[in-house]
Amino acid sequence: MRPSKRYELVELVITVAQLGQTKFPFQDIPQLRSDVTKDIIVRALETYTVDSITTDFNGVIPITAVDLEKAFLTLYVEGEESTFRLPLVKLHNVWTNAVPQPPATWELNQFENLQIDWTKSYISTGVPFASVTQFSILLGVTYQRLKPGTMNKLRQAAGQSSCAVPGDISMM
Repeated sequence: MRPSKRYELVELVITVAQLGQTKFPFQDIPQLRSDVTKDIIVRALETYTVDSITTDFNGVIPITAVDLEKAFLTLYVEGEESTFRLPLVKLHNVWTNAVPQPPATWELNQFENLQIDWTKSYISTGVPFASVTQFSILLGVTYQRLKPGTMNKLRQAAGQSSCAVPGDISMM
């Protein structure tokens, strides 16, 4: 795992009124938005269930393992849905003492310098969630903040117009 300096826990609350839906867009997340003052690149993502965190930072109960297994993440990056329907369970890497053990992976899911447009990104399900009460989907985001325009300069230097820049840019 790469060392990290910045982390944001993103909360997507699913209200009782939304329980019949199958698509849940993220709101704008200013801390994770590139703008004229900074380039934000996402390096890793993880999820949590009620088995690992009993309430989130707003007192909302997190998603159950059963519902996590139904959810998929789509990230809008560089003008397209480049990460399309990634199973949220693949991002769950917290092992608990719960019986039965919720599904989990051994390692943090890392990405290569994603500049995400959160307002066009969403979580979806094939069938509605089983929960009958409000809950939150928690997404832990490990990210890096770079000087504004850094990613465009790296893309131009690599001869790329809209592709992710390969390699580790942690020295910037």
